[in-house]
Amino acid sequence: MPILVLNMGGEMLYVLEQRLVAQSVDEKKKNRVLRDVVRTMFSNRFVSELFKPPSMYTDASIRPVFEKLAHSSIMKLNETSMNKLYSLMVMGVKYQLVKCVSPRRMLDVTLEHVQQIKLMCQQNRETDRLLDECSATCAKVYGAFSDGDWLLCRQMLLQFFKG
Repeated sequence: MPILVLNMGGEMLYVLEQRLVAQSVDEKKKNRVLRDVVRTMFSNRFVSELFKPPSMYTDASIRPVFEKLAHSSIMKLNETSMNKLYSLMVMGVKYQLVKCVSPRRMLDVTLEHVQQIKLMCQQNRETDRLLDECSATCAKVYGAFSDGDWLLCRQMLLQFFKG
């Protein structure tokens, strides 16, 4: 279910960036926080684990992953802030999933998240490389999906959000 993790991660980064800007955090510190989270989330090790043969994630299994990702930088969130962040992430991905006119469109949404994250990191060589590798892996894996595969993927994602 890399589509789920990548899209939720994209939403997490959007929210974190908005909150850092709203709180007038120094630009240098803001960029460091975002790059630290991106380096962790798109590390070769994390992405290779993500693309291992799929198993269905549950809310209980995926939430701790995002807590660790959010805390992989100098920024720390209290429990209330993490709850709000996670709720916004779920709501954002759920909305995008419902708005996709075809299940295959989910790949476009995922790749768009990766490109927007790249812009967020402001041309950092390391994060650009990691994000490009992730995009290439997505294109390779999901590019071979049939319409039936996409329908099954959508069904699994909807099942995740059902609870």
